[in-house]
Amino acid sequence: MKANDAVTGGIFLAIAILAFVYAGTFTALPGVKYGPDLFPRLIATLMGLGGVILIVSSVRRSGGLPLFTIAEWARSPRSHLILAAVVASIMFYILASARLGFLLSGFLMLGGLLAVTRGTTKLLSSAIIAAVVTVMIYMIFARFLRVPLPMGVIEFLLVR
Repeated sequence: MKANDAVTGGIFLAIAILAFVYAGTFTALPGVKYGPDLFPRLIATLMGLGGVILIVSSVRRSGGLPLFTIAEWARSPRSHLILAAVVASIMFYILASARLGFLLSGFLMLGGLLAVTRGTTKLLSSAIIAAVVTVMIYMIFARFLRVPLPMGVIEFLLVR
């Protein structure tokens, strides 16, 4: 999706106004002609000016162009399927990682994403890639960086 410059300018202007107002809450130092709000307000003013320039130039240039334009690739059902698969895989990991563990849920998550993006004709290579990448991620985070990752059912298999 592509946003018109007027939208970006409006966001810049809104952030600038909020920053300018918030900078006014900074407490002034006694005996100093300028306070701690000077530079944030200066930056907010310049940012707001830039936002206004973006809005004005966009309105002059675009005329009646829409504020948002969706690219052709984003309209395809396959793109919707991939987006749904990403969201579903994240939800799956959140819900299943404590019970299944990082290795198993990471493998299933990555394997599912690869099956959706690469197609079902390459399931074996997708499974191999998912296994190798999951083990590499586990080694980097759990072994080298010492991040505690859930072991899940694999822990019970290793203990016995």
